Amino acid sequence: MRRFLPMALVASALVGLIALGVLPVRDVGAARPYEGTTIRAVVNAEYVKYSLSLVEKDLYDKLGIKIETEVIPLDAFVAKTLLEFNSGQSPWDLIMFGPSNMPDYGRHFEPLEPWIQKLKLEFVMDDIPDVYKKLMLRHNGKIVSMPYDGDIHMLFYNKVAFERPQNRSKFKSKYGYELRPPKTWRQWDDAAEFFHGWGWDGSDSKLFGAGASYKPSGSGYSYHWWRARFFSYGGMYFDASMKPLINGPAAVRALEEMVRTMPYYPPGVLLFESEEPKTMLIKGEVPMLYSWTSTGKRVGNPAESVIIGKAGFGIVPGAEIDGKIIHRPPLTPGRAMAVSVYSQKKEATMKVLEFISHPDQSLKIVMDPKTIMDPWRISHLRSEKFRKAFPGADEYLDAIEKSFPHVVPDPVIPGANEYQRKLSFEITEALAKRKSPKEALDTAAREWDKITERRGLEKQKALWGEKLHEMKLVGIEYRPDWAAKAK
Repeated sequence: MRRFLPMALVASALVGLIALGVLPVRDVGAARPYEGTTIRAVVNAEYVKYSLSLVEKDLYDKLGIKIETEVIPLDAFVAKTLLEFNSGQSPWDLIMFGPSNMPDYGRHFEPLEPWIQKLKLEFVMDDIPDVYKKLMLRHNGKIVSMPYDGDIHMLFYNKVAFERPQNRSKFKSKYGYELRPPKTWRQWDDAAEFFHGWGWDGSDSKLFGAGASYKPSGSGYSYHWWRARFFSYGGMYFDASMKPLINGPAAVRALEEMVRTMPYYPPGVLLFESEEPKTMLIKGEVPMLYSWTSTGKRVGNPAESVIIGKAGFGIVPGAEIDGKIIHRPPLTPGRAMAVSVYSQKKEATMKVLEFISHPDQSLKIVMDPKTIMDPWRISHLRSEKFRKAFPGADEYLDAIEKSFPHVVPDPVIPGANEYQRKLSFEITEALAKRKSPKEALDTAAREWDKITERRGLEKQKALWGEKLHEMKLVGIEYRPDWAAKAK
């Protein structure tokens, strides 16, 4: 009996410590059900990898799952991941992708509904705006993904520029109407011209008229900045027969205006990606910018922003048509997450997808300035914590919510990246004045025809027809008469 005495003493001591509250009591029901499981994820940037790290501890504590994340650079991401998938295999379980590429990726993703039924998963779909639910998450009618990054454009402006009495008086004298944050493209262009080249903040500095990102690159920045004008002037990517509409009146007018206003942007704008103009905005060097909503988190970051409490937010400008302003801010490119059909750990990965999509967990991701992930749930926009994150955060989140009903996605069609790259390159050719706007867009349209022929006209037509119908359901249609009468 004596050999059992030490164990008895240990047990007695442990009971005493627990009673005193020194040691926690672990609920048997709280055991991690997937202890020892590691899933592999693939993303297209280090900041996306970082965003997953924000929820990894909670994920492990609840489920016992760890995530091993691989980063493939943005410009190579689609080609490299599809090469793996099209070989009939994948080294990854959880896949980040751009929703415009759904037709290329969708067959490689596991449908969610059977797993929702089997595992009693809850994705809180009523908390997701219609534009995502109706246009971005499905393949062949089945939900196969969840949003991860909202990625819409909105307007940011420096209130000092628009509220200084001297500026208001000077502007009205020159343009004949009141200086206000722009609601139309005419107002945007007038303001850019007005502000360029002098100290609109009261300083002696030569500041710039507006910010933008016009680099073509694989990400197609110049295309993203062109399309907001294009769609508000009634444009559409293709007609029902797959004829490109990117060289019609709406397209040409949009690009001509961009070319005409090039002198009012900072030198080097043709090389700017997303972050350069954001930095100029928060440093007080440009009075206005429309860009991704993640800009707002930099605006409110005291470690880098000099315009905290001085920033305003709104919907991207539009066109006045028959007395009504039509806004068409881009939803571009967006990020979503899906489970690979080739995964050997589908159940665990589905639980991870549910977990990172949860309103509370996803809020952590979209609130952190270092993630560059944008809000995509209604609850994100109405979160009291987020609305108090920085001065003006409530105005910022309200502007995002007001933008959602008006956004237009990228062309959700096989080869979306190819189409966008060709168009972006030609837009930048016009902005650099190497081609006229019409010449550049005609060239882009011919390149689009080549892509369509290579991928199969009838196949593309059928898939695009479905997308046209879905876009019509949310109010996005081709309006050939708008370009001529837009104000």
